[in-house]
Amino acid sequence: MDFHGGNIYKVFREKNIKEILDYSSNINPYGIPDSLKKRITKNLEILERYPDPDYIELRQKLVHLNKVDVPNIILGNGATEIIFLFMKVINPKKILIAAPTFGEYERAVKATERVEDSSILGNSNKKKYDEKSFGKQKIEIEYFELKESDDFKLNIGNLKNELAKKYDLLIICNPNNPTGKFLKLSETEQILKECNKYNTKLFIDEAFIDFLEDGMKESIINTKENKQNLFVTRAFTKFFAIPGLRLGYGIYFDKNLEKGISEKKEPWSVNNIAEIAGLTVLDDTEYIEKTLKWIKEEKIYMYEKLNEINGIKPYKTEVNFITVKIDEKLFSEGLNVKILREKMLEQGILIRDASNFNFLDERFFRLAIKDRKNNDRVIETLKKIFDDFI
Repeated sequence: MDFHGGNIYKVFREKNIKEILDYSSNINPYGIPDSLKKRITKNLEILERYPDPDYIELRQKLVHLNKVDVPNIILGNGATEIIFLFMKVINPKKILIAAPTFGEYERAVKATERVEDSSILGNSNKKKYDEKSFGKQKIEIEYFELKESDDFKLNIGNLKNELAKKYDLLIICNPNNPTGKFLKLSETEQILKECNKYNTKLFIDEAFIDFLEDGMKESIINTKENKQNLFVTRAFTKFFAIPGLRLGYGIYFDKNLEKGISEKKEPWSVNNIAEIAGLTVLDDTEYIEKTLKWIKEEKIYMYEKLNEINGIKPYKTEVNFITVKIDEKLFSEGLNVKILREKMLEQGILIRDASNFNFLDERFFRLAIKDRKNNDRVIETLKKIFDDFI
């Protein structure tokens, strides 16, 4: 099962093709910043040296950006490595995940214990997962549904009631993947306050927060609440279009975790080129500003144009992707996301089948938002497919 978009290699192998317009992965259409291309070219000799195992220079830059201290920052080979590392360190036994959401959270939690029954891995429609590990310990994962009737927005009142069951860990993707919904600081602060009440750790994934104009201002990092139970992850790869480099970071505030993180983190997981990338792109204000201008305009355009197509329902988004639902009537007549995906592939376009996200089914798919020319191509292709089916 694919937990990520962007698996173009599998499509190339299965379809025996060499080119595809990838709308399954949410990468900045401006591509690699020119500033980074130039700096990498001038610094290739750095590959002859081992990386700084402490990554002090990049961590100091991130300290300035996030207004935290160096010990609060940890770098990783993509945000996913940080997610898995954090789960290993805290080793939670009772977990609540706001869903639909990124599938790697569940995998990371399960990876903290050896799984005897692998048949249940990836069962995204299973509301509750219980697993006896070796010995008497048990992992319990519950999913807090982000309901379609609430426009996929998290209901904080209902969440507070659920947290009274005293979980070890709450996981929230903010902005949410795949729905694109965003909780502002005033909302996440309420959640953190409630977590602190029960000593529940709060993990917030902010991988797409850079695509919001006021994203950094609205980050949970700025809270005045006690941050002892807070852990945040961020990614460079989406906003700066460098997924092949793998670079992400985590921010935590519990000093008791330092020893565990030091012991369980893989050495030199961030290479020298990736560190140069982080140092370079954060200073590229021109690239950052034009990206924010693009997404502000294009997410509105994409929603409005998709909304004009008969047979689908798009959901408003705050970031660079959008979730879409196939009309109930068409679905009952046999059109589902798997058929739609194949029809789009015939036209050279790869979309994200969203049916393996918790609480979603074969009516849902996700589209990246890219440049106007390619967005129009995708919109026109979808319109023709649905017009023909209707």
